[in-house]
Amino acid sequence: MTCRFSAVALALVLVNLGGCATAPRPAPPVSTVEEPEEPVEPIIVARAPPPAAVLPPTPPPAAEARPARIADGVALFERLGAILSEPVCVRGDHNRQWRRRYAADPHAFERQLRNALPLMAYVVEAVEARGLPGEFALIPIIESGYRPEARGPGGPTGLWQMIGSTARNHGVPVGRGYDGRLSPVDATDAALDYLTVLRAEFGDWRATAMAYNAGEGRIRRAFARDGSRRVSGERRLPAGLPNVTYAYVAKLHALACLVAEPDRHGLTLPTDAFIPLDVRRAPASITRLDAAAQAWGTSSATLARWNPAYRNGIPPSGAPRRLLVPMTAMPATASTASDRNDGAPAPASTAADGARQHVVRSGDTLWRIARRYGTTVRAIATENGLDAGRPLRIGRRLRIPD
Repeated sequence: MTCRFSAVALALVLVNLGGCATAPRPAPPVSTVEEPEEPVEPIIVARAPPPAAVLPPTPPPAAEARPARIADGVALFERLGAILSEPVCVRGDHNRQWRRRYAADPHAFERQLRNALPLMAYVVEAVEARGLPGEFALIPIIESGYRPEARGPGGPTGLWQMIGSTARNHGVPVGRGYDGRLSPVDATDAALDYLTVLRAEFGDWRATAMAYNAGEGRIRRAFARDGSRRVSGERRLPAGLPNVTYAYVAKLHALACLVAEPDRHGLTLPTDAFIPLDVRRAPASITRLDAAAQAWGTSSATLARWNPAYRNGIPPSGAPRRLLVPMTAMPATASTASDRNDGAPAPASTAADGARQHVVRSGDTLWRIARRYGTTVRAIATENGLDAGRPLRIGRRLRIPD
């Protein structure tokens, strides 16, 4: 579920965003950025959402109806900001303390976010597709610094720092040959399933986050002792929880405010373009990362980076075979097509001057388009003034040279 801090360790883990999976550091100097008045964090009563919200998530729409894939930092933080809960920035000493600590080293803050961009975009899209609060996409910053290989003290593992029992309860295999907590695909599915269940019981994102951190049983017992279901991280409600659980809410509040209003905190968010990550199933015949990399036109190091659960190879049976792959890497056969794309080519069209055209759809790359039309990546890039190393914008109409 999540890692446990002592009070001393919690006070020391400041700038390093993935605090629970790394050694604590001394506190950085407190930022002197002046902050305007904000609303007080409201005290909410943890009730289940309306019945429609507790139904199983609606299956995602077809690829053509999905929002465009996130391919740069600008789009990532815009999309994340759109699903954060109001009020995003709230007043309170605990929350303000964490904001100032995270913002104390702007370069470190930006660098860690930049390193996480592709994986963070994958998680934001998954949170968005399920209709969950955007604050849940910030949980891996606190848990692991968005490092899928992270291992915390006491057993929590992976991007979401899940303990073995929680992972198994949500269908993630954990064993000697395969630990699905190290798979961003399996772990993210399980974590969002778990958060969906918690939110169905507790409603508000803060109560849900407390339950993710401390366990739902502990939150229920705290409500029973209080005789109410009031929740506030700033006012430490419900009473009797570990300090780390109240800090958990304060950190999420602080991070949400920083990414929503970076300028006023002296921060710059990364705007870099990146190649989106997609989910692909490895055929049963592939048991090595280098073989998968060759089939998909990428490198073994790239697959190992995004899929640490498979660094010792892909188990031939009994384990999930879904890997995160950069969208420039194309499947060699239909059996390796993306889970997000049915693999069918977009229909071609003809321009007014008779030139062939192709409308970019989800999953397209220059390599795939060039292969379909019997031309080269360089020819298409030159014809359309493209940088062959940059991702394609979905919906763009490309001229296909003869």
